[in-house]
Amino acid sequence: MAKKKKKQKTKQGEDGQVIRVRLPDKEKGEVLGQIIQLLGGNLLLVRCVDGHVRKVRIPGKYRKRMWSRTGDVVLVIPEFGLHPEEKGVLEHRYSANQAKFLYEKGLIPEEYVAL
Repeated sequence: MAKKKKKQKTKQGEDGQVIRVRLPDKEKGEVLGQIIQLLGGNLLLVRCVDGHVRKVRIPGKYRKRMWSRTGDVVLVIPEFGLHPEEKGVLEHRYSANQAKFLYEKGLIPEEYVAL
């Protein structure tokens, strides 16, 4: 029986490919941030671009699928309620190439990108 050949994945940003990056939606109030600390129990401590440090929870649909480390750039939706500047929900995690693209567009500061 012949084995199927696997397609090799191409890295984003090589050979002039278009990088498609999810940008924050101002209508939903989405904010970019960087993970400072993993708190355990599906909680993260995130330093956001707007100057707040939020305790962010990982929703159930992302718990086993989206692994996060300290230093990753993420997209956060602040929780509306009593303290939106203290809590939030993780919406998306960016790769290193995507974070570099966000820096080049001027959406995140240089400290957020590992150059």
